[in-house]
Amino acid sequence: MKPFLTRLQPHDYDLLMINAKEASFEEGSYVFKEGQPSDRLFFISKGSVRVFKELDPDKEITVFIRGELDSIGEIGIFSGETYSNSAQAMMDTDVFYIEKENMERIIIDNGRIGLEFTKWIAESLEASKAKLRDYLAFGSEGAVASFFIRAANMYGKDMPDGIVIKQVFAVQDIARHLGISRETVSRIISKWRRKGVLDKSYRYYHIRDVQFFRDILSCDNCGVQNCVI
Repeated sequence: MKPFLTRLQPHDYDLLMINAKEASFEEGSYVFKEGQPSDRLFFISKGSVRVFKELDPDKEITVFIRGELDSIGEIGIFSGETYSNSAQAMMDTDVFYIEKENMERIIIDNGRIGLEFTKWIAESLEASKAKLRDYLAFGSEGAVASFFIRAANMYGKDMPDGIVIKQVFAVQDIARHLGISRETVSRIISKWRRKGVLDKSYRYYHIRDVQFFRDILSCDNCGVQNCVI
């Protein structure tokens, strides 16, 4: 999915930056927490942020990950008085932010920015809906298969014998993304490694048969294009 700021004309990008303030967040710190007043829209200039929903004190599900030149905080700032998810820096991250009232004024006064913002949100909702379909319709194995396909789309490198995901993910990371237990994820991955469709070397997962995962999710019958974590 194309980051929001890359969709803008130079003049529109400059307009946002003129109205923005800067902030920095260390790895692991919160950009915002669920329930806090939704009074800012954030734009990432460096780093990446995980937006997630806490299901209970020991269980979370990742809504999406956003990186450089993308935005966070739209879920909440235009839909209610408080943020409905939390956002946490995955590494040291720099952002710009615009106060809610200023952002509303900019969108009202500038139709191009409003149009691009609407398109970006629509694509984000489509991606989230597709992720929910994978998790609900195909059970735990479908959820884990969905994670690997999406991770391959974001971080994958094509190799003669499959796709290497050039981003380190521990079993606990995958479980946290999906909102299922670490034990369940470990059991599924072990089964797939025995089948020879998945491997791991030098901390990176290696998908040796991506069609196996696509078949689990009936990907050939899905028209969604923004298949990312």
